[in-house]
Amino acid sequence: MSDVKTKANPDAANPAAPYGSANNPSEFDVLKRLDANEPYFIIRGGDPLSDALVELHAYIGAGQSGAAHDTLERILALTAQHPPRPVGSPKYRETFKISISMERYRETHGRGH
Repeated sequence: MSDVKTKANPDAANPAAPYGSANNPSEFDVLKRLDANEPYFIIRGGDPLSDALVELHAYIGAGQSGAAHDTLERILALTAQHPPRPVGSPKYRETFKISISMERYRETHGRGH
């Protein structure tokens, strides 16, 4: 997916900045459109699994189960020996709290895009 071309973003503060960054937000960036009570989770570019997790999300959303499976296998291989975060980490527990908040929000507000 590294060769995917995107159209220029005329609203970018810096068109030379990486696509999807604060200075060059993606076409579907939602940060400014979030409901004040809508839970969100940000995966930063420096996260060791960031590209693979976003790629997995894209493949699942596109219904490409074979590519999703391959990407999940890659994620599992990356984390098999050295998980990015220990199980007892407060960030690990917080991630699950956010997940539950997202599920509850979706149950009361419906699924949005």
